[in-house]
Amino acid sequence: MTSVFNVLAVLERAGFERLPKPLTIVGTEFDFEAAARGTKSSHDLVLIATDQVPPRRLQRLVAGLARSLDLAESRRPVSLVILGGLAARDRLELERYARILPISSATPDVSEIEEAVAVLLPLSLPNADLMHGSDPLNDVMGALGPSKASSEHIALIQAAQDGPEAVREALRRYANAGAGWTDKKGGEDA
Repeated sequence: MTSVFNVLAVLERAGFERLPKPLTIVGTEFDFEAAARGTKSSHDLVLIATDQVPPRRLQRLVAGLARSLDLAESRRPVSLVILGGLAARDRLELERYARILPISSATPDVSEIEEAVAVLLPLSLPNADLMHGSDPLNDVMGALGPSKASSEHIALIQAAQDGPEAVREALRRYANAGAGWTDKKGGEDA
């Protein structure tokens, strides 16, 4: 039973709520080892069973639960975490009613549980600051050094904040000024 509690602990850390035993749906009781439901981003109903439950009984339990959820007009997806072995033909029958998340070991460690139920867990994204590194404009200014940054450098760096078109325009003006050209066409400002 410790493994069942370990599965529940992983789910609870991810925001799932443990449901009372036996699970009751539309007045019908279902005796799974444990059950939990998603409360935040996940809406799954997660059932937990061990290989100690005979396959035919487990199939009847899951099928009956699916029918009860249909009667209740529930839109909650059902996932079944199975600890221990599961024959392929038994899995096929269960997949008619629920997403099957098998854990081959009857006594898995936390990493095995997390791997098996990963589809139910929220993604952990890296920190955006670490992913992108530092601000590239600050890096350019740091590389130039405050004493070596000319007004042209500063103008280009400021233009970079407005995007590639602004940089092209700033470079065009810089090149035209260096060549002695003006932005005038036919006596008018362009």
